[in-house]
Amino acid sequence: MNKAVGVVKQYWFPLLMAVLFLGGGAFIPYFLSPRNLLNVVRQSSIISLVAYGMTMVIIVKGIDLAVGGMMSCCAMISGLLMLGQWPMIPAIAVGLVTGIVLGAFNGMMVQKLEVPAFITTLVVGQVAGGIALVLNNGRSIGGFPKSYVFIGNGSILGIPISNYITLVFVIFCTILMARTRLGTHIYALGGNDVVVRQQGISSAKINYFVFSFSGFCAASAGILLSAQLDTVHPTQGGNYQLDAVAACVIGGVSMAGGEGKIYMSLVGALVIGFLRNALNLLGMHPFYQNVIVGVIIILIVAVSISSRQRTLERSRVF
Repeated sequence: MNKAVGVVKQYWFPLLMAVLFLGGGAFIPYFLSPRNLLNVVRQSSIISLVAYGMTMVIIVKGIDLAVGGMMSCCAMISGLLMLGQWPMIPAIAVGLVTGIVLGAFNGMMVQKLEVPAFITTLVVGQVAGGIALVLNNGRSIGGFPKSYVFIGNGSILGIPISNYITLVFVIFCTILMARTRLGTHIYALGGNDVVVRQQGISSAKINYFVFSFSGFCAASAGILLSAQLDTVHPTQGGNYQLDAVAACVIGGVSMAGGEGKIYMSLVGALVIGFLRNALNLLGMHPFYQNVIVGVIIILIVAVSISSRQRTLERSRVF
């Protein structure tokens, strides 16, 4: 009996996911159909893209609350350029570079001026969102080239292109964090910044990189979202920063820094996506969906943090 309880405590998350999937498949029509599963992954790709950059920022003990505003701003810039007869690739490139520049500014404020990341990114997010509103007087734009919309809604071999993009990002980020010196330094800075500086490792370069990469991921997510909707709304970034943070924490990223896996942030994003999809299939009103999903996320995060704290306490050597 004690052994079974220990197994449940150790593997509670995958067991919970198995119960949710089996329960959803049993009681919700079409929940486990291949088409619905691929669709949920496609919808979750936006949160997951933001979460990859957010994971790196949180690992170095930071937070990036600018991603929602950057999503709107970068997508609006790329969209307006395309409507202004710019070729698709250069227009997308300008949007991505904008995200990188905004992210680098966040890194500079945090590193050089030592402004807390919470304040810096919150303000930059407000500014970026304001720029998105100003660029087209608060109006939405749409009617983009078919090749652009195909990126968001097309498929190859029956699999949405958004899913391929998500796969490429998660593979790249996982290799970066697990197999490169930069990834090792990112974990080290989050674990003990004093030791990192004593070893001669540049904390400035690391902070610049993680915030710039977070900006790049936010820009990518905003552009992909606009391609899926064939529309850019100046407030489309919404609360994606909150979903991204929730995805990271659900996936086991420590808010204290120094701990977290990129692929687990993808799992966290999928958990949020499948929860909302299940409630949609059940015909739940969107207002109630926000309440239910929020409560479930809080419970999962609370159990996850509590379980991790107990593990750390058992591993301490006095």
